[in-house]
Amino acid sequence: MLSVFRHSISLLLGLGCCLAAAAELPAGVKAFSFDTPRAFGYVIGDLIRHEVRVETDAGQGIEAASLPKEGWINRWLMLRRVEVRGEGKRRILTLEYQTFYAPLEVKNLTIPGFELRLAGSGQRLAVPDWTFTTAPIREPSVLRAEGLPPVRPDAVPAPLPVSGPAAASAGFGLAALGALVWWAYLSAWLPFGMRGRYFAEACRELRGLRGQGDGQEALRIGFSCLHQAFNRTLGEPLFIEGLDEFFRAHPAYDPLRNEIRDFFQTSYEVFFGEGAPVPRFGLMRVEALARSCQLAERRRP
Repeated sequence: MLSVFRHSISLLLGLGCCLAAAAELPAGVKAFSFDTPRAFGYVIGDLIRHEVRVETDAGQGIEAASLPKEGWINRWLMLRRVEVRGEGKRRILTLEYQTFYAPLEVKNLTIPGFELRLAGSGQRLAVPDWTFTTAPIREPSVLRAEGLPPVRPDAVPAPLPVSGPAAASAGFGLAALGALVWWAYLSAWLPFGMRGRYFAEACRELRGLRGQGDGQEALRIGFSCLHQAFNRTLGEPLFIEGLDEFFRAHPAYDPLRNEIRDFFQTSYEVFFGEGAPVPRFGLMRVEALARSCQLAERRRP
């Protein structure tokens, strides 16, 4: 009871100081108030919100350098938020503190005051200290004496849902793996994809001839690569005389009939012709035909 009386006296003295300060406002300051919440009943971790209101004739702002800085004020008090907003000629400063003091008994604590400076004039306004009481969070002896239940433990935080993101990640991973396997199959990189992927293999070999020009030796190597693909597809050597039978047995290649026939005709000139080969069917065209045959190879049963 005595402590409550003393605390009431301290509050009245603080209120008297505020009123005295209000009566001695600097010139141009119409109103100044310091609004605080209750001064009792706080425990560790509680937030405490203060508001300072300043109204001037000219609507002056508050110098940013005079505002308290966010962060630790001392070992048990942190200033979490500092915010200034305007309402006409009034400036409202909002301060949000958090207490981390863990007392063993009810204790008085003080949030230190500070000085504000008005922009332009440099006039100073003192924000006073503010005292409050904090209480311990522990099992008091009275509970044990009366047989009352002890203080309940903190609630266990609910686990974050992870099934959705995990399922999505697994789905994306499987899709990426499937696309990689399909690409490797089409490119004849896999052992089980080698069968019937002869033109894919020819495309890889022809890519290695890029940049060598259409010299006699390079052309012979390139034409040989594509001839081998046709021979392996038919199961025996394929000559120009057997193209009609080849297209009947493998209709997927029939749309390329004219290009394939030109290839075989030029092949005779490359391997058995005299002098420089005819440049109308160079390595670039051979590689393009190999890619077209590779697409047809994928479509065939």
